[in-house]
Amino acid sequence: MIQLNRTVWKIVYSLGNLQLAIFLLLIIAILSSLGTIIEQDKNSLFYEINYPVSSPVMGFLSSDTIFLLGLDHIYTSSWFLLLLVVFGSSLVSCTFSRQVPSLKLARIWKFFKNERKTIKSGISFHINKVSLAHFAYELRQRNYNVLQQGSYIYAYKGLIGKIGPILVHISIILILIGSVLGSLTGFMTQELVAKGDIFHLQNIVSSGPLSYVRQDFEGYIRNFNIAYNDQGLVDQFYSDLSILDNSLITKSEKTIFVNEPLRTEGITFYQTDWSIVKLKVKLNDLIKTDILLREISSENNSRFWIGSMNLRNDKDKIILVLQDLTGKYLVYSSEKKLLGESEVGHKISFKGTSFRVESIIPSTGIQIKSDPGIPLVYIGFLFLIFSIVFSYTSYFQIWAMKKNGQMYVYADTNRAIYFFEKNILEIVDKLQNETVT
Repeated sequence: MIQLNRTVWKIVYSLGNLQLAIFLLLIIAILSSLGTIIEQDKNSLFYEINYPVSSPVMGFLSSDTIFLLGLDHIYTSSWFLLLLVVFGSSLVSCTFSRQVPSLKLARIWKFFKNERKTIKSGISFHINKVSLAHFAYELRQRNYNVLQQGSYIYAYKGLIGKIGPILVHISIILILIGSVLGSLTGFMTQELVAKGDIFHLQNIVSSGPLSYVRQDFEGYIRNFNIAYNDQGLVDQFYSDLSILDNSLITKSEKTIFVNEPLRTEGITFYQTDWSIVKLKVKLNDLIKTDILLREISSENNSRFWIGSMNLRNDKDKIILVLQDLTGKYLVYSSEKKLLGESEVGHKISFKGTSFRVESIIPSTGIQIKSDPGIPLVYIGFLFLIFSIVFSYTSYFQIWAMKKNGQMYVYADTNRAIYFFEKNILEIVDKLQNETVT
């Protein structure tokens, strides 16, 4: 049993090797960069067209290679998640096998009781006719923790600087756990919903192997509006979104727009896009009908919507064209001849038939995401910020002893050596000047 414990401890200690952690971090960084170069989570046809087997990109990157290695979903692949687990285990091992013992060691009282004691770095000197008590007092005045045992002194300051590296590891571990948790249990859906419609989570874009797409609520688009700037271009678009339970009781509601989502019960609803679904039209002030619209995108990335309507027979056909939700539209004949421009609410007569466009029914693009790992990631980055602040705190140690009328001083620090030496020499000069006086 003792031999087994030693073997386990040896493995754990080896796993916490700094060179191994750096190597794993480098591999993760390279693979993460590769994931930004190769498009992720596209359908197989996309990769077959853009990475043909007959002409591999850079001579080796083809769709077959991408599918074989899982490069089309790097961040959720089993080997990438395993790499994150190994890297996290390395950080945990390093934290508990090296850094925590180092912190405990820093808190232990250590006295130098030999005037020939030397230290690997730092400063050491001896001075005459200086009181050990006065030296301890000056150190306390400079916020050092001073421990005195007879003619021996040990002082330290900035112990919080030793916590910085531990917090760095804890923050990275939390970020890794949050990332893995999000990859395994998170999901994203994309819904295009007409104004006034109710929607469920159906069009799944991506999901983790352990994810659960909730169906215990419904979304309802109460209203949709677009704000235009002075040039007539879309400035912002808004959706009045309500989340209902299965009994159609409102649980939460909010007007969402780009960069202002609705968050509720671990699910986030983002405003992503918009379109126009149909027109509500009244013929001859009697018959109500809907004209379905088809979206067309031009080469300059502008969009417009086209719909057609038969008036009395197949020959009497008109085409309606919209460019936005301002209410204006163009009217064309079946021969694609422009008949004129009108707007919502105005009556138009054509070949003995009158019609009026009563309203435009827009649709809104809603992206729904669930990532249970986000809170851990946020906490991890918060710890990382604190760790950076703590890491700038220098850890100072000073040893002093009085022997045969002389005081021997040894001092060491992990950074800011020049400042540290200057501070010590200022104390010594002050004490020597007081002694002369």
